[in-house]
Amino acid sequence: MTKTVETTLGALPVDQLGWINAHDHIIMDGGYTVVKTPDFKLDSVEKAIEEMGYWQQAGGGVVVDAQPFGAGRNVRKLIEISEKTGLPIIVPTGFQSKEHYLPDHWQYKYDEDTIAELIYAEVAEGVDLNGYESPIIARSTVKAGFIKVAGDYQVVSMHTHKHIRMAGKVHARTGVPMLVHTEHGTMAEVILDAFEAAGVPPSSVMICHIDRNYDPYLHKLLAKRGAFLQYDTPSRIKYQPEHIVVNLMRELFDAGLGGQILLGGDMARRSYWKAYGGGPGFDYLLTKFTPRLRAEGFTDAELQMIWHDNPARWLTSGR
Repeated sequence: MTKTVETTLGALPVDQLGWINAHDHIIMDGGYTVVKTPDFKLDSVEKAIEEMGYWQQAGGGVVVDAQPFGAGRNVRKLIEISEKTGLPIIVPTGFQSKEHYLPDHWQYKYDEDTIAELIYAEVAEGVDLNGYESPIIARSTVKAGFIKVAGDYQVVSMHTHKHIRMAGKVHARTGVPMLVHTEHGTMAEVILDAFEAAGVPPSSVMICHIDRNYDPYLHKLLAKRGAFLQYDTPSRIKYQPEHIVVNLMRELFDAGLGGQILLGGDMARRSYWKAYGGGPGFDYLLTKFTPRLRAEGFTDAELQMIWHDNPARWLTSGR
């Protein structure tokens, strides 16, 4: 039986997903995040349609949107964008890092079992169009495709451990995969240990921003355990030169671990979007970075693994 993935356009067979952007942000139109940092405000459906057009014209397929409820997720807008472009978007549930919420957000008030039931409903029944931000719940037919959990810099707080245990309870009932935000790629081993203790195998965990911690030994260790490593610094020199990521990817392929690499743009700012007058744009990874990978010796088969096979395995690992 062909495995399927939940998207804004319904459950789609994995062979219809195309080249998958494993971590990005299409809409952020509310919450503390955009109040604190207006550059994060990605609220225009029209601009998103324009920007997704660049991605699609470059050969891009489904986008994994990593903005969860309470931090600017707007599923109504994501559905509208999908309907007008034909682009499937995978919708998250779960939580961003703590700086995206006010200290009195409800997540801090309820126990993990209560939160697990809310998350389970988004995965099994449909995401709340109101983002659990009001007493009125409006279930969409769109189901969440993964759970997001976030760590902090050089520490995994008790609160994050609570979220991991919650996520483990939902995974046991649904098989849904995990997307993990790390700060500068730190604490990945501890987070992976915690997920395993919660019953989530490493093969269902994507560790994001891990290329910001350039340590080939660590990357190989995580990959050997079965975790997926998501890289997103290409195009953003403020983090590191691109050759570092290219070399890291080649080391992993040479070690037989290329099947654990995923790429994402993480274009979470207006200043990154061509549609808002910035750059490099959503399409950079396909129009600039992928040709560089080819020039550096990556084969078509390796690129197919990075862009489709690997993220498809993460998305369906527990299904």
